[in-house]
Amino acid sequence: MTNDNTTRKKANAVFFAAVMVVSMVAVGFAAAPAAAAGSNLDIGNGDDADYAIQSGNNLTGVQVDDTDADTPGLFVFVDENGNGEFDTGEANITATGYTGGASDIAVGDLETDDLGEGDYDVYAYENASLNDGDSSFDTNVQLTIDDTSDDPRKATHYDSALNGSVVVEVAYDNDVVVTQSNAEADINLANGTTVDVNSGIVEGIDGQVLVPTGQPYNNVENISIEGGVTDLAGNSVSDDDFDVTFAPTSVDTTSNASTVDALSGENIALEANEGDSIDIEGPSTGVTRGTGVNSQVYVFDTDGLETGDYNVTNGNVERVIELGDLGLGVESDEDEFTTNDNVTASVTADEINRPITAELIDSDGDVVDDLNAQIDSDGNAEVDFGTVSETDTYTINVTDDNSGISAQTGDFDVVEAPEGDITFEESFVTEQRGDVANITINFQGDRDMAYLTIGDDDEVGYETNVTVDADGEDNVTVGFNTYIAGNTTSSNVSGSDVVFLADQDSDASVSFVNESETNLENMLAAGTYPFEISDTSFVQTAKGNSDSVGDLELEERSVEDFQLWTTSDDVFEDVENVEDITNGVENDTVIETSSLAEGDVLIHELTATGLEGALELNGDLETLVDNGAVDLRIRQTADTTAPNSQRKTADITSMFDDGDISVISTEGSYYIAFDQDNLDLGSESIADEDAFEVRVQVQDPRLLDPDEDELDDADGDLSEFYETATATFEYQDATGEFDTPVEVQAAENQSITGTTNVAPGQEFTVRVRSDSGVSPGFVQSAEGVTVQADGTFEATGLDLSDASVNDTFTVTAQQSTFDAEEDGTVVEEVGQAAFLEVSELNPEQATATAGDSVDVSATIENTGSEEATQTVALTLDGDELDTTEVTLAGGNSTTVEFTADTSGLEAGDYTHGVATDDDEATGTLTIEAAGDDGSGDDSSGDDSTGDDSSGDDSTGDDSSGDGNGTDDSTDDGTPGFGALVALVALIAAALLATRRNE
Repeated sequence: MTNDNTTRKKANAVFFAAVMVVSMVAVGFAAAPAAAAGSNLDIGNGDDADYAIQSGNNLTGVQVDDTDADTPGLFVFVDENGNGEFDTGEANITATGYTGGASDIAVGDLETDDLGEGDYDVYAYENASLNDGDSSFDTNVQLTIDDTSDDPRKATHYDSALNGSVVVEVAYDNDVVVTQSNAEADINLANGTTVDVNSGIVEGIDGQVLVPTGQPYNNVENISIEGGVTDLAGNSVSDDDFDVTFAPTSVDTTSNASTVDALSGENIALEANEGDSIDIEGPSTGVTRGTGVNSQVYVFDTDGLETGDYNVTNGNVERVIELGDLGLGVESDEDEFTTNDNVTASVTADEINRPITAELIDSDGDVVDDLNAQIDSDGNAEVDFGTVSETDTYTINVTDDNSGISAQTGDFDVVEAPEGDITFEESFVTEQRGDVANITINFQGDRDMAYLTIGDDDEVGYETNVTVDADGEDNVTVGFNTYIAGNTTSSNVSGSDVVFLADQDSDASVSFVNESETNLENMLAAGTYPFEISDTSFVQTAKGNSDSVGDLELEERSVEDFQLWTTSDDVFEDVENVEDITNGVENDTVIETSSLAEGDVLIHELTATGLEGALELNGDLETLVDNGAVDLRIRQTADTTAPNSQRKTADITSMFDDGDISVISTEGSYYIAFDQDNLDLGSESIADEDAFEVRVQVQDPRLLDPDEDELDDADGDLSEFYETATATFEYQDATGEFDTPVEVQAAENQSITGTTNVAPGQEFTVRVRSDSGVSPGFVQSAEGVTVQADGTFEATGLDLSDASVNDTFTVTAQQSTFDAEEDGTVVEEVGQAAFLEVSELNPEQATATAGDSVDVSATIENTGSEEATQTVALTLDGDELDTTEVTLAGGNSTTVEFTADTSGLEAGDYTHGVATDDDEATGTLTIEAAGDDGSGDDSSGDDSTGDDSSGDDSTGDDSSGDGNGTDDSTDDGTPGFGALVALVALIAAALLATRRNE
């Protein structure tokens, strides 16, 4: 606030002197510094104010105010020696002929130009003169003669709500005067730049200068006032650089508002009026603070404070600051770097999109390098200082630019790099023709360049030269496309298609130089291709002076297998790579299948070699299909096609164009997946039990590479050499049902189970709604019910505590691909599901002679409370030989018996057992060959008779098959086992059955 001639208004002067008004008169003085001549300062009638001038100036324009009608004269003097008396020779002035009782009576000028710096009293007395030694006066003020400029008390950079802009507040101990037309300031930043402010600088409260910056500068260091700001004596304030404190968060404590979020460790600008008391209460502090003289801001330093809510109170206003944790952390990527390594570190934070500064600090604590980075949207940042030539122990300090919060790594070392060398990671690489061979080169020490030669024109008829610039990488992998090598004259092929950088995120570069063959009709032949490197030139490799050598073995390619898997939409939407699929197989959310249920995803796993190069060149499988190199067909099988009807065939091109086919590949395996809902059959629609054959056929002549003679024999018909893989799946309408009876108790945490044919991982909702007439009614839902690998599901956590026994309800499956609905009842106690347990297998261990009839028995018990009917089977090595049906009420049991013939079984051990749908008991049966009675002479016979096979049974015709001969395996033989029939021996027997549960 300034007047027209830039001198501070009287009303804003600081009042210090005591005004003495006696009997008749009040005397006033007005003075102005030389720089502001003509200004008047009144004393009297409440305007008594101290004043300041620079040395060498007179106190001009002295005025007094009279309070009565008398006019004896006015006398004003400066007490130069400070004794409180008038001494002859002290500067004085008088006035006569004035109007009594008038104000602003001009007295004249006091000659003070010879006075030195200091404080002086100026006295006034209503009298024509004073005598030497007089000490009785009417009033006085203080005159300060000052030639010393004023330094700032503090400077704060913040976004000011009170002033409505981002400012640097500069606070002084004493009053200052701002001349806006001349005021300038330089704000110096940590990056070496300066922000010049030459307009808008204003005087706030007494002794406060506000410098607008237009935006916050979190890297502010100091400020210098360059002109236009003086103290009351007219001295320009110091233009020295003065440190500035930055506060990224501001809180106006003069008005109520919402909670302010801030970070523990940052500065917070608490705005208040001068003289206000600010109470701060929180988890780590309880203090009262103020802004200080000539300031409207207090900087609340939260470094080291706990997170939580802090209440800031200013009079009747209370604000809440919620301190959070930035979670800033940094770790060096290695415990040890060499002088050839880039020194890097990983930064993490709980906040995102924040600028940071990273400093590399040596063991002496000196900053040897710094850089700027940005915390990204994932809360991460990588800092890279490049190579460091000086060996030492270092740390990296990271500072969040806005808050000033820092984090530091532990110590790590930079050591001298070892002597340079280049080698192959693997000296023997095996790939199939048509695939991409990866050749990895290791760079050590100061080596950064390699000259790679693959093949040998003299030995294998092909050779290519490649340069590799590591650019600081420790290893570089070169991809060599064996599908297109030797074919760079093709219009669509360049050298970068033949060799390339396998890791696209690497800083290295790979450059194709040349190849000996550029128009090969076929892929590189199977065989061994040498490769070698030099760190100097191709000339050295040609001379045999290689640094490292190796061999690439190319084998014949093939299409090997086709396997079908299925999963749910819910699972597949999270699949991004092969690892996700294999994890799904391990977790039973991706299962092998021969069917596809409505709404599920079918995954075709093609195992084939030699396709990588073609895919690398063309970009994806869709392009290979469009080009005719690979044919993908999904067509209905003939046996499920209605008579006189065309087979339903998928429009593969349309499905690719619509993005309905996903292809995920890894070395040798290709996963082709589509959702049943996206199977495009044109005008046809899929029907339950429709079966489809999926065929992948390789038709690319370069991949097939048939023998020329064989192709001639086929009259040039390439189709005879197509490589084909097929698999068949059956479509099934999605079905599901709840296990019955559906019974729950009137309690919390009830569950309802069921089964479905849809793929595992599908999530849906099971809803239970009371029937009409049930009062009070109830509705409960279990969300996220998930289908398991075996097709079962269970809805849990149903709260039916408001229901009553005998209440009925309907349970339905919702948001699922299948419909399921069942009636249910609230019961006193839920029955336990039936479980037919097998025990008391007899015999468990037995020995029998082939051909014996033996009996097997076991006890079947229903350990549940529900009645069940199941098939009980006699098994041998897992194959069913005989069955019987058993019905048991809950808690009941029965004994089953089987009799079987062991004729035809070879000698050896067999696993026999009795099995239900729920359980199985097994034992071991040892079969001995017929005629083996343990005497040790079964094979002796009577060799002299020539009847080797007869044995000694007096008839001589054991092998005749005559049933009336003696039977070595009588009822007194090994007891317990009856007529078991071997599957191998009796493959056409009536009792032969398929493996149980298969």
